[in-house]
Amino acid sequence: MTGFGRASAEYGQAGGERSSVTVEVKSVNNRFLKTSYRIPDLLSDFEPELDTLVRSQLSRGSVYLSIELEKQKGEAAWRLNPEIIEAYFKQLTDVARKLGTAPPTLVEVSALDGVVEPVDSAKHASEGQVAAVRKACEQALKALLEMRRKEGEMLAHDLSTRVKHVAQLSAEVEKRAPQVVQEFRDKLNQRIETLLKGSGVALDPAALVREVAFFADRCDVTEETTRLKHHCTQFLQIIAGDGAVGRRLDFIAQELLRESNTIGSKANDAHLISQVVEMKSEVERIKEQVQNLE
Repeated sequence: MTGFGRASAEYGQAGGERSSVTVEVKSVNNRFLKTSYRIPDLLSDFEPELDTLVRSQLSRGSVYLSIELEKQKGEAAWRLNPEIIEAYFKQLTDVARKLGTAPPTLVEVSALDGVVEPVDSAKHASEGQVAAVRKACEQALKALLEMRRKEGEMLAHDLSTRVKHVAQLSAEVEKRAPQVVQEFRDKLNQRIETLLKGSGVALDPAALVREVAFFADRCDVTEETTRLKHHCTQFLQIIAGDGAVGRRLDFIAQELLRESNTIGSKANDAHLISQVVEMKSEVERIKEQVQNLE
């Protein structure tokens, strides 16, 4: 599911000054959990704990988390790399001389990669910084989870409506199936009587019964509709429960599609086929939506 969370926390510095850390986390749909972090170098030791925290809260989605530390007053945020400047300038000047063009200016060279680099005055974060980062991460994740919860409620309502529709279509298929057999018997009987009319040959009732029984057995969907209704009931029970349900519902959605396909392969009636098509269309939408659930 998609979501976004942002939080800030303050921490103390030497001299009694206060600084802050800001954490932003967002997630987009993914059937698996994939994480990506953008954090300052001095917090590299905190990354394993951060990853554990994220994975304890989320089980699905592509998650992007960034941490930004406020710079101290008077602290330079960037610095020039003179060695890279000299290397760029020398090589570009040589190329310009060969091409007969004007050499580059320092302003042009300063825009190249690696000339200007960020400054981190400390090699490792202080305990106060780590505590603030931990607090901000927890609050940002809490905000993200709340947004995902609201989205989940809307998805749950939509999925429940669709699953109930699938169960209704299954009941209609089950009700229609015996009528299909009876209609086949009547049509077959009428066709045979028409063909035998005036031939002096009488219709063999036993042969008619055998043919109808074979047809009834071949297009019997009782087992499939029974399992389909059971899967629908399971789906509704799980989605009404707590905790992560996405993977279980994904499996049930696959079973719904399997039973729908089997019913479609046995359907020998235009009305039944139209109901199966509608049923499969709903199940396909269910499968797509389930991928977004935690």
